Amino acid sequence: MKSNLLRSVQALRGLAALSVMFFHFRWNLNSTYPGIGDMLFGWGATGVDLFFLISGFVITLSAKKAVPGVRGALNFLKGRALRILPAYYIILLITFFLSGAMSTFHYPDKTLNFISALIFQPIYQYNGPFYLDDSGMYGIRWTLNYELYFYIIVGLLIAVPFRKLTTWLFFFATLIVIPLVGFNSFTFSPEGYQTGVAQLNFVTNPMIFLFIAGVFIGLLYPLLSRLNGVMMVCLLAASFTMTFVLFRNGMFVGHGLLSSGWLYFLILMTAIGSEKIIGKYIPEFLIRLGDISYSLYLIHTLMNTGIGKRFGSIGIEDGLSRFFISCVLSLILAWLSWRFIEKPFLSMHRIKSQQEQPQTA
Repeated sequence: MKSNLLRSVQALRGLAALSVMFFHFRWNLNSTYPGIGDMLFGWGATGVDLFFLISGFVITLSAKKAVPGVRGALNFLKGRALRILPAYYIILLITFFLSGAMSTFHYPDKTLNFISALIFQPIYQYNGPFYLDDSGMYGIRWTLNYELYFYIIVGLLIAVPFRKLTTWLFFFATLIVIPLVGFNSFTFSPEGYQTGVAQLNFVTNPMIFLFIAGVFIGLLYPLLSRLNGVMMVCLLAASFTMTFVLFRNGMFVGHGLLSSGWLYFLILMTAIGSEKIIGKYIPEFLIRLGDISYSLYLIHTLMNTGIGKRFGSIGIEDGLSRFFISCVLSLILAWLSWRFIEKPFLSMHRIKSQQEQPQTA
């Protein structure tokens, strides 16, 4: 079964985007009912950790199908680029014009952050795991720095001999050997290491372990798909219940494998193992939410910045009404982005890939 047909994974992707959106909009609830937004959605930023796990899983299945060698690597990277870059740059451009446009270049920090957004590079030695101004214009992009880095490394390693071994050795070196030998320390904390170089802090940051955990689930996929479905459904329900209770009590609500990551690891693994039973019962709206999840993740912050700054002028006050309007408008714009930006580029790559496949008699 192809990864994009795993309805459980698609639904989890949509729920992850929704949780991040609610997290960023929760201040509207707090302004009307103090503390209620934090109580309901203070955990929502952890949806990023679920995104990373899913990426590791999906990329593992995609890389397995890639033809070894330079051509396979280029095709893999092209597919990943068409998946994330068109929507990203179009929405970044819109954000730029709605957030001050050319006035951005009057401020060195804003200019530096904008340039880093264009080239997917960390700019600060501190503020891990972000390494940029995550509260500034398009601060949400910090996660895409990790995504693109992971894609590039996996894509390039498709071109080398013994790619599985080489991949494990690369990440073993960057995440374990370099910290132990170079810094005489090792941590799973997403704050990472202080090396004095932003890029080195970035490539050694333990947030990358979430991708590795997703890769591990991808390698286990053939086994997970054969396990007893009823047992996996029970484990999935237990995983969700445990996560709800722990989050409700303010536990494990941070980023990283040893915080929310291990909980989402259990949820993703048991959801995949439950696919043959729960897949057909997953509501269609969750699948559609999964379709638009990337665009939703990119677009929703505009409701707090560029578009959101104009709400007051049309009579939309901060509070419950702005929360609901922001959610609805984000979902509508995300669907439009998916329908008219993401989907056409993905279809174009799919058609071209099929045309490039060798014909068999």
